[in-house]
Parts: sequence; C-alpha cells; structure tokens
Amino acid sequence: MKKQSIIVAVILAVGAGGYLLMSSPIGSDSGAQRGGNAAMSMRAGLAGSRWGRSNASSNTLQVEAIDVEWGDNAPTTPLLAQVDAKRQETLTVPAEARVIDIAVQAGQLVSADDALIELNADSIEWTLRQQQAAVAQQEAAIRIAERQHQVDQAALDNARASYQREVALNEQGYSNAASLQTAEEALRSAELSVDVYADELIQQQADLEQARIALEQAQADADDLRPVAPFDAEVVSINVATGARLPADTDLMTLVDRSSLFARTQVPLSVYRRIRGQAIEAEAIIDDTLYPLTVTSLAASAETGAVALEVALPANIPVLINETIELQLKLPAVSSYAVPQDAIYQNDRLYQLIDGALSRQTVQVLGYQQRDGKQWALVSFEDATDAPITVLTTRLSQPTDGTPVTRVGHTQSNTLPTENGDAS
Repeated sequence: MKKQSIIVAVILAVGAGGYLLMSSPIGSDSGAQRGGNAAMSMRAGLAGSRWGRSNASSNTLQVEAIDVEWGDNAPTTPLLAQVDAKRQETLTVPAEARVIDIAVQAGQLVSADDALIELNADSIEWTLRQQQAAVAQQEAAIRIAERQHQVDQAALDNARASYQREVALNEQGYSNAASLQTAEEALRSAELSVDVYADELIQQQADLEQARIALEQAQADADDLRPVAPFDAEVVSINVATGARLPADTDLMTLVDRSSLFARTQVPLSVYRRIRGQAIEAEAIIDDTLYPLTVTSLAASAETGAVALEVALPANIPVLINETIELQLKLPAVSSYAVPQDAIYQNDRLYQLIDGALSRQTVQVLGYQQRDGKQWALVSFEDATDAPITVLTTRLSQPTDGTPVTRVGHTQSNTLPTENGDAS
C-alpha cells in the first residue's frame, strides 16, 4: 500500500512540472528560429521574382517585350533532299583479274587521265595477242592477193595476145579449130581470174576490218586493266584491295564529278503553287553553315500530292553521294509582323503591351523563318496597320487579357540583317 502511494505521487509531480514548462512565456526567438524565418522570407521573394513580380505583394508583372514593325518578310519551308550527281562513273573489271596496285584513296580528288588502278588478266593479254596476229594475217593476205592479181593480169595479157594470134593464123589457114578453141578458153580463164579479184579484195578488206575491230576491243579491255580518270573527279569509294583476284564485272571504284552535284526533293502542292513561275532561292544547312543554292528543275506534274524539285549544289559543299541534307526553300514575301515563336499562344494569339497592360490579339500565322537558329512566326491580324506594335516575349503559363505589366530588360527589335527559316 505504501509503495503504491509513492508511485502515484511521482506521477503527479511529473505532470505538474510539464504543465508549468509548457505554460511559461517565451522572451525572444532563438538564433536558429530567426535564421529560419529569414530563409523563408528570401524564398518567398525569389518566388515572387520568378513569376514576374517585383516582390511577393506586388500585382504588376515584370516582363520582356519586342518592338515589331510591319513589313515584307519571306517565309521559308524546310525540306529534306538526297544528294546525287549528274556525272558519275563506276569502273568495273573487264575480265577475271588480279589487283596489282591501287594508285588513289577514297576521298581523293583526281584530274582527267590520272592513273587509278592496275590489274593483270592473262585472258585479256592472250586475246590481245591473238587479235594482233589476226590483223597481221589479214593484212598479209591482202598483200598476197595484190601480187596474185598482178600475176593474173599479166597472164590475161598473154592469153589475149595468144588468142589474137590464133585467130590470125586460123584466118590464114595455118591453124585449126582445136587450137583456136584452146586459146579462147585460156583467155576466158585469165579474164575470170582478173574479174574475181575485185570481189575477193572487198571480202578480204571486210575481214581485215573485223579483225581490227576485235583488236580495238581487246586493246580497250587491256587498257581497262590500267584505267585512268575519265574526267576531273572525286574518288568516292574503292571496293577492292591490292592482291585480290576478282571475277569479271566486279565494281572497282566510283568517281563523281563534284561540279555536277545536285539534290532532289519534293515540295507539297501548296508550296508549289506559291513558287510556280517565280525565281526561287534556296539554301542548304550543313553543320550550321548556309550554302546558297540554285533551283534547276521543278517538275510540271505531281505524284502523291507532291512535286519533284532539284537544286544544283556547289562543288565545295561537304556532302556525300546519297546523303540526306536539310534545305530551306525561300517563298515569296508576305506583308506581316515577324515575332519569336514563343510569343505565339495556342497557335493563333499573341499579347501586346498597351498602356501598361496585356492585350490579347488573335492572329493568322502566314509562315515561319529561322533567325540565328530560332524559329520566328510571320503573323497578320484583322485591321493590322503599318504602325509598330510591342509584343510580349516572356513566356507566361496563363497570360490574361488586361493583366498589369511593367516592361524590363533591353529594348528588342525584330529587324535583323538576315532572315532564314521555314514556312507552313
């Protein structure tokens, strides 16, 4: 019983002490508390600045804007095009051969008649010697026939003289009919030998011409074993290695005349109707570098809703055959305001700064441009005038018509020395 009373007394004492501690007044905040309150105040201030407010209690947004002038702006449309060449040649093996030497490397520029590669083909060498012998044989046959013709001509002269003599003797009674007939037959035989020479000569000359043609083909095949550049070109690929034995018709290497480079693409019918019959400008974008291009061909027929277009490429453009490159096709200029794409909300509205407040304006996007790697929209709206306007460029999550704003930052303008980009 005594032990239980002690326990109850201890519990009551602890409870009373806790009550007194909790109800005691606090004289001042500790250093940690003051630091925590300051940090919260700083975060609140930063949050206010982040959302465009000068402080947490201000109702005026601080925003950036751009002064936009009305003018003629040329929209452009982006296209993907494939690189090709009007003049290119792939060298092949004329017959089974072995690669003896390769005198060039892929990517090397060569001049016309520069040596490229050396091959060895026994079959071509044999054929060449055979055709050389065939030509020599035909030439010799013609010379022999000419000498034989001279002999036949002399025999004809003799036969004609003998016949005339027999005729005279027969008229005088000193020769019989058999002798006269023999002389006449000898004359006819000599005349026939001379007469067939002309036809035989034509045939022999035809045989010689065929032999020469075969020799030229064999010589061309032999020359193909040591091909040279047919024109000033770039070696774009080499498909063989030194020492390799290759079957006939194997591709050896491909040469491209870089002055004949072009790119082919297609444009939508909507774009075609805007550029038809007009001078067209285009640019290629390679590693952020612009290369002016010339449009050389615009088809007069459409396939699957698009029209084929070709542009000539400069020889110094760093592209490869069959590479896909990006083009910018400049369209006819339109009267419009040029604004950054971020200034457009929901594809058809922007906000002007008028008398210190936001003013919503519904617009029509007429096209796009690329300026310094960023996309700008070309817009117009009902009742647009030539007067400049000030457009909100700070991207707000929920801009509201009539919101009070204060313009901050450097004054911007939409006037740029160059304009490049894409069009809808």
